[in-house]
Amino acid sequence: MRAYGGVAPLLLALAGPTLTAQSGSPRRGIVVLNLRFDGRFANVLEPGDTAVAAAATSRLLETLRAVDGLAVADSSAVARSVAAREADGNPCDNPCAVAVGRELGARWVVRGTVVKTSNLVWVLTAQLIDLPSTRLILSDSYELKGDARRMGPAGAHVLARRIERAARASAVPAAASP
Repeated sequence: MRAYGGVAPLLLALAGPTLTAQSGSPRRGIVVLNLRFDGRFANVLEPGDTAVAAAATSRLLETLRAVDGLAVADSSAVARSVAAREADGNPCDNPCAVAVGRELGARWVVRGTVVKTSNLVWVLTAQLIDLPSTRLILSDSYELKGDARRMGPAGAHVLARRIERAARASAVPAAASP
């Protein structure tokens, strides 16, 4: 386990649900919903546009799975839970994401979008929600310029690192005031 000034072991000891890693050790649980493609603001929609969101989701998951002390919920279980909640035709919003995260026993849930504004400019957004408090602890965006097929996953990697830092910070209790 990497050392973060004692923060990683502390993360494992804090209250809240845990998921079990393949190694059998407890890890802090996080649910990641598939990033949604949003083309409402695009000047031109193209057949491969939704693939950018899928590639960004894959990189987000890959990066978060590599974090010591963090267990990413099974994507198929997340997809089933989201599909059940979207059966009424409404997309999964923050309350839906919270319900999915709680159902799967996680501490945090991540949701986001990949917004196409033009062929050269896309915006990747992500929100990290703390499930015990239902507080939004990160709402961030990353502007992608250039080849979206390459930049989408690169931007997702950057956002995953930001999500990791925000999750770690939220898991550390605030120091008591004298």
